[in-house]
Amino acid sequence: MSNLLVNITLIIIMLGIGMSLSFNDFKNIFIFPKNIFIGFCSQILLLPLLAFSIAFLAPIEPLQKLGIVLIAFCPVGTTSNILIHLFKGNTALSISMTIVNSILSPFIIPIFISIATSLFCSKAENVNISFWESIIHIFFMVILPAFCGVLLNHFFPKIVNSCQKILKFLLPLLLLVVFSIKIFIGDDNSICSPITLHEAIIVAPFVILLNILGMYGGFFISKIFCLEKPSQLTVAIETGLQNTALALSISAILTGGCIIEKPILVYAMTTFFTAVIFLLIHSGLKLKDIFK
Repeated sequence: MSNLLVNITLIIIMLGIGMSLSFNDFKNIFIFPKNIFIGFCSQILLLPLLAFSIAFLAPIEPLQKLGIVLIAFCPVGTTSNILIHLFKGNTALSISMTIVNSILSPFIIPIFISIATSLFCSKAENVNISFWESIIHIFFMVILPAFCGVLLNHFFPKIVNSCQKILKFLLPLLLLVVFSIKIFIGDDNSICSPITLHEAIIVAPFVILLNILGMYGGFFISKIFCLEKPSQLTVAIETGLQNTALALSISAILTGGCIIEKPILVYAMTTFFTAVIFLLIHSGLKLKDIFK
């Protein structure tokens, strides 16, 4: 039930985000593909490299190491799209990266899982992720509501413009609802009992380090390749904020899933706040500015 409430809320949010975009925003992304290429390389190369390095050095159980690297393999979800929109990043780039990575993830994740399980566990698991299931999920959660929002903006610009002031208050409120559900009610994808404080303290430094290094890694790579500031913020968040719902789903089909999911749960509970802090530091905005 909690996942259903979260999904409905996220769909409404993506509709609101789409209402702030035009077709030209997406056309420019693919006419000038440098931004999306840099972002994709940051996600698919930099983040897994960081995750493997942290897992090798972390003095934790092998299955917890697998949980850390599993986080890095799962492409970003809608939360990153929302934060980028609120903090005036490149929203069209954010949505485009979400779509591209979600389409490619069924092919990429099993390869990374095979490598990770052979390195950290005594027995590697066969992981099969449905390509069409991933496509259908991202279509209904991201593409369709955002596209409907763009259509509304295209055909009814005056009505949409009059709604923007309301949306600037409504979207942050809905985002707060989403994370309240995730933190206080829980996640239907979780296969085990809630994580204890002791377990959280053990893995928290390593998953937070992965999150922070991922954001700053994406941020500085974007600077090196001279991306504009909104795109720098977008690549940073898209690199550092991963899809924990997918990671939990995969952990459920792996031997030792109850241990594997512990780092994922801690990551889910902490990284939203670190991402907001990162954006407050580097966007030049204050919390009150996202309502303007």
